[in-house]
Amino acid sequence: MKEYLKLNTEENPTLIILGVLGLYFLIAGFILYLFLLHRISLSVTLMLCGVFTAIYFPRFLVIKKIITKDDIKIIDDSIIINNRKIDFAEIIDFKVKIFKPQVIFFFNNKMLVFQEAKMMLQTNSEQIPFSVIGTEKIRLLQEFLSHIIH
Repeated sequence: MKEYLKLNTEENPTLIILGVLGLYFLIAGFILYLFLLHRISLSVTLMLCGVFTAIYFPRFLVIKKIITKDDIKIIDDSIIINNRKIDFAEIIDFKVKIFKPQVIFFFNNKMLVFQEAKMMLQTNSEQIPFSVIGTEKIRLLQEFLSHIIH
């Protein structure tokens, strides 16, 4: 019985974007609806929309991070980060800074979360910073890079 009630996590970027925008437009639409019914004045409508947008602004930053994420591909003997090819033989070390997961909202007994990590690849000549989004992707890339280096 406890396994049935267990809360699962989901990290689907499309669902995160649709959920954030859907809830924002639902609440902002309700405020506009109250204004059109002449229940609240224009100044109160603008104030409520401004306060709600300010409170909701971190969710819009999550959408921006999802849309502008780094493109990472692994091929036979190299890793491609934002169309820049780095051979595995050039990689000396890597560092990972994993940020705390952010809960976006709850949907059908599932918790939609957003997790980001900043990674830094140390090569023979330079350091290459990039970001990775998604718990599973972070874990897999971290294991893969540790296997390549050691």
